[in-house]
Amino acid sequence: MTKQESGDKQKNKFISIKYFIFIMAIVTVIVLFFILSEDKLKITQIEYKEVVDGFEAKALLVRDEKTHNAVISGELNIIISEGERASYGEKIAYIENEEEIYNIYTQKAGIISFALDGLEEDIRYGKITPELLDNYDQLNREYKQYVSGNMVNKGEKLYKNINNFQQYLLIKVEKERAQKFNKNEVVFVDTQSDNEYSDIIQASIKKIYIHNDQYFLLLKLDRYVKTWNNTRWVNIKLIKNIYRGLAVPKSAVFKTTSGDQVLIYTFDHKIKTREVKIVEETEDWVIIENLEIGDQVLKNPQAVDYGRDEK
Repeated sequence: MTKQESGDKQKNKFISIKYFIFIMAIVTVIVLFFILSEDKLKITQIEYKEVVDGFEAKALLVRDEKTHNAVISGELNIIISEGERASYGEKIAYIENEEEIYNIYTQKAGIISFALDGLEEDIRYGKITPELLDNYDQLNREYKQYVSGNMVNKGEKLYKNINNFQQYLLIKVEKERAQKFNKNEVVFVDTQSDNEYSDIIQASIKKIYIHNDQYFLLLKLDRYVKTWNNTRWVNIKLIKNIYRGLAVPKSAVFKTTSGDQVLIYTFDHKIKTREVKIVEETEDWVIIENLEIGDQVLKNPQAVDYGRDEK
């Protein structure tokens, strides 16, 4: 082999290596492009699930209650247990001083509580005033709990009698949410946010208040919650309805001239459009038809150029 032939061979080998490196670089870029592109896709799988149409809220407790004052000054002695129900005319306590003993009897059947917050007269059913709605977020409690042995003064508020057949929640909501409800509509209240265990209580929309462009829902609970006797604010979840079916995130559905559609992500990594029928929808989810369990859809269809006409 001549020197020229040897040089040509080495030159060809060098060129081949350069081409190989160039081709590998292109392949790497293409692979990385697809990997990074797919990383941008948020894919979810269709499943049959229970979707709750509701939202969490802070609710103001409104009771049908009346306060009673101490008739004389002296030492208080409570007979009934705190928060227990008493019959009409039942002796619940007495006040004793050096001159007399004054027995306290119920003037009406109901739950008796010697815990007061100073808002009993201002927040009552039938007394939802514009002033109350204005001050909804600035209500100040002056909590006081009386026990046996306390000294009380004549005329001061001493205990309250609560109607345990009526309990209400006043909730401030956004206009869009308020407009989804109707008077006398049946709803459900989940107390899980305020308790260790979930307790679903049926309720009804008693009234919808609109005041100074603010919206309030007044709910009447079908069952009295005794643990709320001396509470004024509770954290709840207001449930309008519960749907069951094939569910996808609401963000996955988009509208076209031909109807509602989603993007299907196939097993061979292709993206295709699919028309769907919306059966029910909440703020975050939709129950749909025309798909199957296990289908994969894009939660962010706006992130790709999917081609609307591809089927």
